[in-house]
Amino acid sequence: MLHKYVSGLAEQKRIQLSGITVVEGCGVGCLDVYLLHLASAGRLADVLVHQSELDELQNGPSCERLEFRIKAALSSLSK
Repeated sequence: MLHKYVSGLAEQKRIQLSGITVVEGCGVGCLDVYLLHLASAGRLADVLVHQSELDELQNGPSCERLEFRIKAALSSLSK
C-alpha cells in the first residue's frame, strides 16, 4: 500500500523512482516507525513514517502530514 501511494505521488510530480524501500524501525529499537528510502536518477531521499500515519492512510484516501513529507523528499530528488 505504501509503495503504491508513494509511486502515485511521484507520478504526479513526474518523477521516475528507481527504488522504494521500507525499513522497519523495530529492528533498530524504534517501535511504530518506518524509514522510507526513495531513489531516482542516482539521488537518494529518506522519509520517516509513523505507524499512526500508515493507519490514517489505510482508513482514508490520504494523510496530509505524510503526503507533505513524501512530496518534500520527492522534490529533493528532482533538483
